Amino acid sequence: MAYKTISVVITDELSDLNALATARDYAAREAAHLDVHCVGIDPARYDPMPIGSAAVLNEVGIKEAQNRAAALEKWALSHLSGDKSLITVHPVVIPQMGLDALVARLARYSDLIVATKPYGEGRNPLHVSVLESELFGTRAPVLVVPATAASGAKPYRRVAVAWNESSESFSAIRAAMPILKQASAVDLLMIDPPSHSPERSDPGGAMCMMLSRHGVRAEVSILARTMPRVSDVLARFATEHACDLIVMGAYGHSRFRESILGGATRDMLEHAEIPLLMAH
Repeated sequence: MAYKTISVVITDELSDLNALATARDYAAREAAHLDVHCVGIDPARYDPMPIGSAAVLNEVGIKEAQNRAAALEKWALSHLSGDKSLITVHPVVIPQMGLDALVARLARYSDLIVATKPYGEGRNPLHVSVLESELFGTRAPVLVVPATAASGAKPYRRVAVAWNESSESFSAIRAAMPILKQASAVDLLMIDPPSHSPERSDPGGAMCMMLSRHGVRAEVSILARTMPRVSDVLARFATEHACDLIVMGAYGHSRFRESILGGATRDMLEHAEIPLLMAH
C-alpha cells in the first residue's frame, strides 16, 4: 500500500510553511493527490447577547473567516507547483466551537496527513487542536514536521520505531509501512521491555518477523531507561544514529493526563527536532 492521498490543514502562513512544503514535496515524489485545506476560524461566540446584535456579530465573524480562508488559499497556491490535476486547495470556514469534528471530517479520507509541530515559538493552541483532531478523528497517520527544512522530497533513510507492544504503537507501525519499505535502515526500539510480556523471551521478534514479510529489514535495540523521560531516550538514540524520522504511537495515556503529568507523546511533540510519524 502507498499513500495516494496526502492532506495538510493550513491555519497560518508562517508556522505552517514547512508542513505545506513537506506535503507538496512528498505528494510530488509519490505522484499522490495533495489536498490543502485553508482554514479560516469563525471567532463568533454564542453567549447570550442583546436582541438584534447576534446576527450582526455572527455575520462579521463569518466574513472575517471567509477573508482569512481566501488569503490562505492565495498564499498556498503561490507555494505549489507541478501537476495541478493532483492538487486541490480548499478554502474552508470553521466555527470555533465545531473545530474538532470539522477538521477531522476534512482529513478523514487521507492516507497521510502532514501537520505542524504544535509546540514551540510561533505556535498557538489552534495548532494543538488541529493535530489532536487529526489523530483522534481520522485514525490516519500524521507526519508531524518541525520548523526546519522541508523533508518530503526524499525517502527517509534511517527510521527509529518506538515499539512497546501497545495498540497505539502497533497502529503507527502498520500506518508507516510505505515509509518503512523505502528506508535503508529501521531500528525497532524497546525501552525496558516488560518482564511479564508474552514476548519476553524474544522482545520485538514477532514484530521484526511481520516487518520482514513486508520486505522491511529491522533490527531490535533494547534500551535502558537511563534518563528521566522516555522521550529523552528516544531522542538520544535518534541523534546518535542519525535517524531522520521517528515512528511512534500517540497518546497511549489520555490527553488530559499527558497535559498535566506529561507523557512520551507530549514530550516528543514539544522537543523533537526531526519529523514524527504518529498514529492513535
